[in-house]
Amino acid sequence: MSSRGDMHFPVVINGLDYLHSSVSSLVDEPEGRALKYAVLHLQFAAETLFKARLELHDPAQVWVNPEKFDERLHRLGEFKSVGTSDALRRLRDKVQVANPIDPKDAALTALVMLRNRLTHFGASDTAVAVEARAIPVLDLLLTFIDEELLPNDTSESSMEAAELMETIRPLVGRIRGLVDRRLGPLGQNLGPASGHTLRCLSCGHFAALATPANGGARPVGCLLCGKAYDDIADVVDAYGVGSFYEAVTQGGQPPAYECAECSAAEACVVPAQTADEPDGHVWLGLVGAHALEGICDYCQRAADFALAAAEMCSDCLDIQYARF
Repeated sequence: MSSRGDMHFPVVINGLDYLHSSVSSLVDEPEGRALKYAVLHLQFAAETLFKARLELHDPAQVWVNPEKFDERLHRLGEFKSVGTSDALRRLRDKVQVANPIDPKDAALTALVMLRNRLTHFGASDTAVAVEARAIPVLDLLLTFIDEELLPNDTSESSMEAAELMETIRPLVGRIRGLVDRRLGPLGQNLGPASGHTLRCLSCGHFAALATPANGGARPVGCLLCGKAYDDIADVVDAYGVGSFYEAVTQGGQPPAYECAECSAAEACVVPAQTADEPDGHVWLGLVGAHALEGICDYCQRAADFALAAAEMCSDCLDIQYARF
């Protein structure tokens, strides 16, 4: 048996692999050849991932003539598939995705035209101009992946796809044009939220917004790279320092504390860097998405101190007064 690795790229993995290649070519200050492959592979990624979402809904919809769908021929790739515009129309009309992409989207059209020039005729352009065509499509595609593709991927390769996407997110933070595009317009919104905006552990930017736990929203989600956590326990695992086991058995610090202010029954307060305190840490309550002053000396819950000199929460202060 050969020791060489076999080629195995299920459709979602194939699209994400193209995306990884494109994003890798766009980091920092790309030039010439890197920009060429960024464009080519970004277009391949878009077309493949749009069709991948169609296939997750109904493989026949990937065919130009769905009524002629044949599973055997489909597996062999012996059929004519829809183009990007028709794929987007079917995603809108057949799949009824929540946020459909315009089949005539100007950014996608411009990228296709540039890809065609590169493929058939060659092309010369400035780095800024090429990035200006690629960045809007990358922005659109990242949103599509996080909102539509990964949540609906029930294939055998879904875990592998999620893991591959995690290798893409750190690269996103190094694409200057995308950072400016995504975070620039959000400045006014992030400003008032700077006290509960965390440094994203994937892309490294202060763009991971903690959201009050209501309406089923995810507790923390990055506005730049899309990294999100399903529940508070996942956030504690990622951001917490210390171990619950060691805290109980050896007296060490737990990774999170209960909150005296919101009376949450779970450990939901973590020490974290925020946009307000980028060089230190604050005690951030994840249920209410608010900062607290510290840990009560008496009950070991995070709190705003009713008696600062003793670092005591209001509940413990009431208990102390009740003795007299």
